[in-house]
Amino acid sequence: MSSKFDTCVFCKLITVTRGHHLTPKSKGGTTIVQTCEICESFIHASWTHNELRDIFNTVDSILSTEKFQRFLKWRLKQPPDVVFKSDRSKNRDKRKYS
Repeated sequence: MSSKFDTCVFCKLITVTRGHHLTPKSKGGTTIVQTCEICESFIHASWTHNELRDIFNTVDSILSTEKFQRFLKWRLKQPPDVVFKSDRSKNRDKRKYS
């Protein structure tokens, strides 16, 4: 997916964005929203593809979690152009969905 300068649907910052499949493409997803790399990295570090397919498959379902709200509070303190990637293996808790 190509990157472009736009508004991230999650953090609402105007920054470089790329397409994010709400339901992972590997799970049959076709709906794409513009997402910054930091928000997308956090989402994929937090939930498995099956959880994203079954539970967190809309912008609102992701935004409504306490986990994402804590992240968003931190994210909004960062410069829009900061580059940060979550370590997917260390941050994902497979036992908790929110």
